[in-house]
Amino acid sequence: MRTLTERERRLGLHLSFDVSGKDAGGTPFTQTARTLNISGGGVLFESPRHLLVGSRVVLHIQIPPALRNRFGSRALYRVRAVVCRVERFQGEAMSRVGARFLGEIRD
Repeated sequence: MRTLTERERRLGLHLSFDVSGKDAGGTPFTQTARTLNISGGGVLFESPRHLLVGSRVVLHIQIPPALRNRFGSRALYRVRAVVCRVERFQGEAMSRVGARFLGEIRD
């Protein structure tokens, strides 16, 4: 079975997911987001939160029916990740956050 942790090229898929962790001030948060792109090694998304490179987050990614056969028929992929890039553009409320997958969370 293939998983998102296998290296693949970036895909411009817009998948809904929940991200949780601690922001730069140490405040715990959970937010719903959408991927801008995704690969076997990580994800790029936008967030209004100020996140630090190196911070750990947990992602709960909704898998569309057409891709579920790659994930053991699961509708939800839960994975730990580390923030590896944060881009904030002047005058923009959102930052682009790149996170690298560290490992799947299994029940």
